[in-house]
Amino acid sequence: NPMYALFRTSPGDRVTYTINPSSHCNPNHLSYFKFVGRIVAKAVYDNRLLECYFTRSFYKHILGKSVR
Repeated sequence: NPMYALFRTSPGDRVTYTINPSSHCNPNHLSYFKFVGRIVAKAVYDNRLLECYFTRSFYKHILGKSVR
């Protein structure tokens, strides 16, 4: 939902999502990100596909890898 301002489409392809730099305008954004993170983690753990795509830098950040 764009009204939460959590994610935005990647400018390069308009299909993948990345974190919205303006997400701080939502006072509960950290709680929402924590919830979304748990859903993504559960899907990965259960080997399920999500009907959304995130940028490579987003996945690297989740894995603690260097983002260049």
